[in-house]
Amino acid sequence: MRNVSGIVRAGAVALVAAGLAVGATRVSGSLQLATPGERVGLPESSSVLVDSASLVCPGQQRLGATGLRDVKGEVTVAAASPDPGVVQGAPGGGSGGIQLLGGSSAKGLAQTTDRGAVVSAPVPGPDVVVARANAALAPGLVATQVWRHAGDDDRGLAVTPCQQPSSDAWLVGGGGGPSRTERVIVSNPGANAVSVSFEILGASGRIDAAADRNVSIPPLSREVVSLDAIAPAETAPVVHVTATGGVVTAVLDDQWILGATGRGIDDATRAGSPGTDLVVPGVETGGGSSLRLANPGDTEALAQVRLLTDKGAVQRDELRAIRVPAESTLDVPLPANGAAMGLGIRSDQPLVAAAWAERRATTADQMGDFAWTPATPALRGVAGILLPGLEGTTKRLLLTAGSTPATVQARFGTGDGAKVSTVEVPADSTVAVAVGDADSVWVVPTSGTPRAAVSVAGVDGGVPFFSVASLTDAPVRALSVPVRQVRN
Repeated sequence: MRNVSGIVRAGAVALVAAGLAVGATRVSGSLQLATPGERVGLPESSSVLVDSASLVCPGQQRLGATGLRDVKGEVTVAAASPDPGVVQGAPGGGSGGIQLLGGSSAKGLAQTTDRGAVVSAPVPGPDVVVARANAALAPGLVATQVWRHAGDDDRGLAVTPCQQPSSDAWLVGGGGGPSRTERVIVSNPGANAVSVSFEILGASGRIDAAADRNVSIPPLSREVVSLDAIAPAETAPVVHVTATGGVVTAVLDDQWILGATGRGIDDATRAGSPGTDLVVPGVETGGGSSLRLANPGDTEALAQVRLLTDKGAVQRDELRAIRVPAESTLDVPLPANGAAMGLGIRSDQPLVAAAWAERRATTADQMGDFAWTPATPALRGVAGILLPGLEGTTKRLLLTAGSTPATVQARFGTGDGAKVSTVEVPADSTVAVAVGDADSVWVVPTSGTPRAAVSVAGVDGGVPFFSVASLTDAPVRALSVPVRQVRN
């Protein structure tokens, strides 16, 4: 006869584990004991504030790839929790801390115990960096990495939001050309080795050679994979990263040098999962721009793309009916209207999407920089981005609403000097808000389903540098599942 009480105890342990760990967060669980005569039953599960959160930053993106030239940039990682009152339901007091930890030894780079304070540190080597917060500072944790290089063809700026780990990530970025190099940087923040596989879609279909590429990533480490090694000369790649045995984060670092002309660098971060109704926020169209669509299914997709501008939705004839072949990608040129906008994408088959935009100098060599902006889920709670070491740049918060109007509370900076404003975003529209010299931006939606991004632009030696960082929900709440042992 099977041991029923053992099965019940094992199920209780599994449920406790589910309540304790949700993604990269942790909450406290509870175990209630029943008397022998008590009725079997479980209390209601509840949503509670996380008491531990971790975000993963890629470290020096262009160091440590076998067979590829190293390009060292000035890299700064920053982390912070929002000011009191920003996270709904969070107590005004309480203690906690934020740490920046680097490499497999989890070396302490910087730390703070002050809510709202921005803690930052330089990252000299090719190590994964983890921003970790506990107790009262865990809800709303945000971390950002800034990579910058100036003075030669490798110049460029990449503002990269640090991410919560997952077992699945879609990366949209990269392109063709002999001097365009793409590196997929996969980081494992956990205590066990994780196996990672790659699926790559291209303009002519699925890349079969990529299916045989698997890597094992040790704990608290990262692996840099050359996209050119597994999808050589692909003009419109989209990478699907899948992890087994744990969770990871992934970015696609894209650098382009056309002949002797530096065209820029950026990190393509995780795009929203395949869907039939997507929104890409934060498309700056001051130069060339395009939309990349990927169809991972086995049926051709018919898509419609609308421009979500400051004057509402615009439907261009050439974007009314776009056919995306099965298991393939497609680059669609966008009009250069000189304004910030979002993109609304509807299709009859699930798609993955991101936009590309560039800035170029007006001099003869036309050096410049570019940015990738993925389709993102709607914001539901608290989102933010940190902007260390970017004084003297033009920074804008770009808010895009879907089919219904949206309202957000925007906070620029932290502490007593923060500027707070309420921003109304009409349906199917984009609103741009100047950030000024603030070193952080926080967004709390109060109605509707907004998306958000922050653009950073400047000029160095007559050459533009440019990046766009998409905002996604910060870790705030998790599901707590109380359990009751019903039999000994």
